Parts: sequence; structure tokens; C-alpha cells
Amino acid sequence: MERDIYLTADRFPLVRDIGSNRTDDWYSHPDRVLDYDVFLFVTEGSMQVVEEDIEYVVGTNEHLFLKKGLHHWGRPETLPGTTWYWIHFTTIADERIEYKRQPVVPELEYYFQGHYQYMLQMPKFGEAALHYTTEERLQSMIESIRKQRSHRMTEISLQAYQLFLSLYRSASNREKAVKQGKAEAHVGRIMTYLSRHDEEEFDAKGLSEYMNLNYSHISATFSKITGQTIIEAHTRLRMNKALHLLRTTSLNVSEISERLGFQNPFYFTRVFKKVLGESPSYYMNHFYR
Repeated sequence: MERDIYLTADRFPLVRDIGSNRTDDWYSHPDRVLDYDVFLFVTEGSMQVVEEDIEYVVGTNEHLFLKKGLHHWGRPETLPGTTWYWIHFTTIADERIEYKRQPVVPELEYYFQGHYQYMLQMPKFGEAALHYTTEERLQSMIESIRKQRSHRMTEISLQAYQLFLSLYRSASNREKAVKQGKAEAHVGRIMTYLSRHDEEEFDAKGLSEYMNLNYSHISATFSKITGQTIIEAHTRLRMNKALHLLRTTSLNVSEISERLGFQNPFYFTRVFKKVLGESPSYYMNHFYR
């Protein structure tokens, strides 16, 4: 049974309502099944919640995401004096798109087909480094929603997305720090090497010597961790450099192709169009500089 909540990079969550509460007596979380997702954040005390058959005790400066369609409820075990915030929201994904489970790395500095077609898995439960500012952000959102003005719900939804995205990033960084091992370290070194050689063709032998490891092992590790090949990552880095040169210099396509170590301008154009969906000449004619 899927308990995690996923947001997509191409659509922000739509907030239904947001608020805060405090109980002066022992409290039971409502027994219900909702058709929307819930974000809970406790600022004081602790709240007991059961989702299906899993019990959570959400302590001070901890959060919990509750997934729509699942039965959640509570016993009278939430401490008196407990204070919490909630956001009720819905997520709408495009059913025609097969979303990836992780973003493409490195990200291009320009839109390309599929750029936003990935999902973000929200950290289900726990604390995060950013939670020292979460209460302030939630209170600001509540104050904003009370103001009678146009587009306020859209603004609140965007702020909620920013909060969730920050939470995702904080949790990801923390997980990487805890789980940092040889495989993740290898990926970091590979990306460093590729960044240093983004103006030349990919050299598997050079990378292998730099890593002092067999290339097959390096390639398999990189693909497992990032979900893409080393050559794909290197190509994106070279296209980022191409975009930078197109924006900031007067070099023409042939000169940029030569600068980046491509065999010829035609091959460079083909790669550029494959990655970005349009030719470098089209980009040059439509970009203000």
C-alpha cells in the first residue's frame, strides 16, 4: 500500500485550507478517510496519529504527511497544550505523462522536453533542518489567506509548494549526509571530472584513470545512483556550456562547436537539438542578448 505523497515538478499542489489549533485537554485525532492530502506540523507538545496500521507520534518541530484515501485516526493520547498547523491540499498529475522518480542531473539551464516530468517524494515523517522557520512560514500563509484579494489561493498554493520543496531538499541533503558512502562519493567525483572536461569529447579511459577504477564499475554505479548514464550527464554539461556561450559571447555555431570539441558543427547541432528540442541557430534568433 502506497503511503508516500509525491509532488510533480510541473504542477503545484492546490491548497484547500490551512490553519492552526491548540488543545488544552487530551485530544484524539479525527477518525476519517479524506479525498485530499494533509500536512501536519507540531510546534508544541506531541500528537498521536494512526494511518491505517502505522502509529506516529509527531513531536515538537516534527511533521507528518497523511495520504488521501487512507484511513487515519487517533486515540486520546495527544498531550494537553499541543499546538499544530495543518495544510489540506490536492495534487493533480498529468496522466498522459510517465513521470520519473528523480530529476535529471545535471539540470539544463533551459527548458527541454521532459524537463519537469519528474516526481518529488515528500519525507513522510520527522524533523528537518528548515523546521526552525516552518512555523513562521505557515503563520505568514494563514495571515495571507485571511486577506481578501485576488489570486490569494494561488499564492498560498505556490507558498505551500515552496515549503514542501524546501522540506524535500532538506530531507534529501540529510539523507545523503547520513548515507554518504562509496557509491555517492564516486558519483560526486565523476561529476567533478565531467565538469572539468565539458569542453571536450567524453573520454572513458581518462575518467577510469582519474577514478582509478574499472569503467564498467564506474558506469554501473553512476547509473544506479542517478538514473542516467555518464555520457548523458556529460552531454548535458556540454549543452549547458553551449547555452552559456550562446548567451554571453558573439561566437557563431561553428566556433562554439569547435570550442566544445565536437567533430563538426553538424554533429554539434544534432546533439543540441536532440537534448534541447531545437537547433542552436533557432535559440540564437529567439534569445535576447
